[in-house]
Amino acid sequence: MKHAFARAVLASLPPLAAYPAYAQQTPEGPPAAEEPIVVTPVAVYPAAGLMNGHTHDGGEFMIGLRYTRNSYSGANQSGTDPVSNAEVLAAGYTVAASEMNMDMVMLDLMYAPNDTLTFMVMPHWMRHEMTMVGIDPANTGMPMGGMAMDDMDHGHHGLAFGQSMTHSTQGFGDTLVSVSYRLANAPGLKAHATLGVWAPTGKVDRKNADGTFAHYMMQSGSGTWDIEPVVTVTGQSGMIGYGAQTSYRWRTDDANESGFAFGDKAQASGWVSYLVDSGFSLASRLTWEHEGQILGHYNGPHNHRTPSDIPANYGGDTVLAGFGANIALPVRGRHRPQVGMEVGVPLYQDLNGIQLPEDWRASLSLSQTF
Repeated sequence: MKHAFARAVLASLPPLAAYPAYAQQTPEGPPAAEEPIVVTPVAVYPAAGLMNGHTHDGGEFMIGLRYTRNSYSGANQSGTDPVSNAEVLAAGYTVAASEMNMDMVMLDLMYAPNDTLTFMVMPHWMRHEMTMVGIDPANTGMPMGGMAMDDMDHGHHGLAFGQSMTHSTQGFGDTLVSVSYRLANAPGLKAHATLGVWAPTGKVDRKNADGTFAHYMMQSGSGTWDIEPVVTVTGQSGMIGYGAQTSYRWRTDDANESGFAFGDKAQASGWVSYLVDSGFSLASRLTWEHEGQILGHYNGPHNHRTPSDIPANYGGDTVLAGFGANIALPVRGRHRPQVGMEVGVPLYQDLNGIQLPEDWRASLSLSQTF
């Protein structure tokens, strides 16, 4: 149903993508008819949910705050097909995920020492919340030998049939440090290459109340040093803008201190845009994402009773459609504060193993260049 809705939205809206919001420099006194319109550098964000999307002129400094939520719910999925709880049980699991939310707050700090190079540091804070449900009809929750069945597992993995439980983890995630090099900077065409390094500042040893490792997706970090090259190209023709970006996040280690490594991630995005007025642009973006399955497994006590406990049940391919807007706030000055918004819905998901599919994602950003 949600896929049909997404297709209807795509058919009814023109392909609009985040585009540089224009800032008019207003001198004192009556405005001149030939007053030039200049591009505010920070507004070249193609979308609030896209990182490494722009560079700065020499001497500029930018500070920004970005919030993203990914929501997962509905029937579990294997490949492109939904699977029932009975099928999940037949695959050997007694508990399944029914809902999950992942929240990220990112601080963007950017500085350009010259017109060619732009440096960025982006620390993350993350929160994961997951709801589990018991799917084994044989587990009634009735006492056995004086001990309730859910007590035998010291936690949600012993959930009785139909019983649900919500648990969460939170903390600082990995930190992205990157440098971008301008390849082109013409009025109608801009391009830059970025080399990013993810420092493993997040935890990978978070545990449940019974001392077993939490689900892999509930860890706030990767535990590995990751290298991420990115290439971004943007262009404009009149009121229409367009662009594309490709990236690849390579995990340099086969295992972290907890015994596993997340899969490599590749992404490709394309967008077009329409400038509504000098401080407002609408946005649309199409994105393909690929993530490999987890390598290795936990090297300490861990459960095997939910799909989320098994490394093979991670990764896959997703195609998303994103819609949003960029707004330059009505504040005088060469650089106006920028607000970006984007909502994305999956059009296609081909998931490894058995997983909870993504429902939607949303991003909100606020930035100021000095």
